[in-house]
Amino acid sequence: MIKHTTLIQIIAGYLILTLGVSLIILSSLGAGAWDTVYVGLFNQFGLTIGTWSFLVTASLIFFNAVLSWEKPQFKSFIGTILASLGIDFWMELVFSSFTVTHFPYQILAFITGIILLGFGVSIYIRPQLFSGPIDGLMIATAKRLNISMKTARIINELLALAIGLLLGGPVGLGTLFVAIFLGYAIQYGTVLLNHLKDKGLKII
Repeated sequence: MIKHTTLIQIIAGYLILTLGVSLIILSSLGAGAWDTVYVGLFNQFGLTIGTWSFLVTASLIFFNAVLSWEKPQFKSFIGTILASLGIDFWMELVFSSFTVTHFPYQILAFITGIILLGFGVSIYIRPQLFSGPIDGLMIATAKRLNISMKTARIINELLALAIGLLLGGPVGLGTLFVAIFLGYAIQYGTVLLNHLKDKGLKII
């Protein structure tokens, strides 16, 4: 049974992180490796970016189970659903008629997106209720190939990037910056949350 405070925290985390993802996509400077796949599929086949996010990550849940010879992590569907709904909320409703064309604003949207993405991730992972399908793929790949988590993550990110590039996704210089700086954004987001918790904010 998930506590209501935990559920609020997870929903808030995904709402913030998907806002970050959306701003990065809108900046047109290059998105994260897996986001290039979702946008590329959207460009090629329609539907919505959130729908493709759900279809790809839901498929990964079952693929990870096969790869690691374990039962599917059905709790991961919580994050899969929230991520897809969040992306479509921002992209299809809030920013449906919104474009970023001037370079200074593109930079601002991109940097803000990375900060919000990292902060959102640091919020939703605190309860340690489940791991996302992409993290699950990293773990399953490491187990199957008998390699380190870091190497497995690099392999998976490069594979996603190659697929995104083939699909015409938003691969650019920003893609490299997301890969480099997202970890720092998550780290500093965690530090901030720890500080707020020390100040008495019990929900986190």
